[in-house]
Amino acid sequence: MKDQKPLVGVSQCLLGDAVRYDGQSKTNTIVMEKLSKIFNLVPVCPEVEAGLGIPRPPVQLTGSIENPKLIGRDDPSIDVTSIMQNYCNTKPAELNQLSGFIFKSRSPSCGLNSTPVYIDGHCATETSHGIFAKKLCETYPNLPVIEDNELENENLLDKFIRSTMTKHLN
Repeated sequence: MKDQKPLVGVSQCLLGDAVRYDGQSKTNTIVMEKLSKIFNLVPVCPEVEAGLGIPRPPVQLTGSIENPKLIGRDDPSIDVTSIMQNYCNTKPAELNQLSGFIFKSRSPSCGLNSTPVYIDGHCATETSHGIFAKKLCETYPNLPVIEDNELENENLLDKFIRSTMTKHLN
């Protein structure tokens, strides 16, 4: 229904839920105090929804910028790449009603343009995409998206709100 508030996906940790690898949250006051009044927020935590526990060993993107693996940061024998890829093969189709998405920056699953990728133990780039963010954006290339670290930029925030409202009305 177009008379309801737009549905906007959001990395669940930004809503204050303790779903991060370390059992913490990353509550974002702009999401909680401003955007929650404009949008109906749909929490998404790819790592938890894919079956990884809380807490869990930290993971990072490694091996290749174009096609990275999701490997344990402290224990490289941990490889959850296939678990996350399987999740990403099904979850985007469930989110077809969204009018926008707010991602957690630097996350190996949800980072939009800020996720580091490590090759041979060294950071090769800090501007890659998390595995879920990449798949969602490939599935819905016209979906308005923003990272939490961009919300404080009034121009970027206003553009995201306008784009999301436009998508919702169309």
